[in-house]
Amino acid sequence: MSTTKLFLRGVADMRRFPLPQLCTLLTVCMVALLAGTGLLILHNVQSEVLRTQGQARFQIYWKVGADLTAVEAQWTDLKRAPGIAEVSTFTPRAALSELMRGLAPKNSGGGLAASNGANGTSGASVGEDFAWLEGENPLPATALVSFNIPPDEQPEPWMGRMYARLKGLEGVEQVTYNPTQLTLATGWIALVQKAAWPALGFFALVVGLVVGNTLKLMMLARRDEVEILSLVGARPWFIRAPLFANGVVQGLCGSVLSLFCLKFLQTWLRSVLDVPPLFLKVEFLPLWQSVALVLCTTCVAGLASLIAARK
Repeated sequence: MSTTKLFLRGVADMRRFPLPQLCTLLTVCMVALLAGTGLLILHNVQSEVLRTQGQARFQIYWKVGADLTAVEAQWTDLKRAPGIAEVSTFTPRAALSELMRGLAPKNSGGGLAASNGANGTSGASVGEDFAWLEGENPLPATALVSFNIPPDEQPEPWMGRMYARLKGLEGVEQVTYNPTQLTLATGWIALVQKAAWPALGFFALVVGLVVGNTLKLMMLARRDEVEILSLVGARPWFIRAPLFANGVVQGLCGSVLSLFCLKFLQTWLRSVLDVPPLFLKVEFLPLWQSVALVLCTTCVAGLASLIAARK
């Protein structure tokens, strides 16, 4: 009998033990989902760190009441500055609108609305608490500026010089930045790289144990059949090939199913985390990691089935 027919026979034999097969499939799916979730977290952490690594972020506050025409001209110059990566600007009116929008969900809650109602303030007026500030807005013009640090420069001295330059802009009252950002970014990347392989190795071990033990139990249930095949002179591969096909199919189907579940999880996390003030965009695994997850799970399941069959 050809190898293809042996594989097909192994797939067809899965219908003879539906409950153990279903339990194995769900278990492999859960383990692969855990591995995929770990990869998803590591991928998004590394993407966020790499996005900010090598960049210096400064938050610039102008004086309250500064001439907006002059400030906007400075914003234009900043956008043209060498090494600039990103410039986000906020006029006093825009900053006040963002503040009102950020507080709107809280103000619409029962606790604060109830307290205002007790003081004789209607719930409808809660969202307009800051409307009286339009004429004398206390918020300054603000800019969040990110620079790409030149590769031939030391980060901390370069950030110190840039800080002095930005602080010297006309009308600027305060400049803030975090000098430890780059150190933390480097540490995060090292942590991600060190944690990834042990975690993936643990998940591979769990998949192997689950599939191997399940197939071992199935072989005990089919012990008489296996002994008869051995007595009539069946070759070892004739017995092991269907079991190997069983493990490969379990690993393949379980890992593919886990990717669908992981996609639902990623969509849910994105809807939960991509809101103020977090604005975290959770991305799905890149194609090569998704393919690697399926292939590794399938190979581990197939290898476990071969080891179980040899015993």
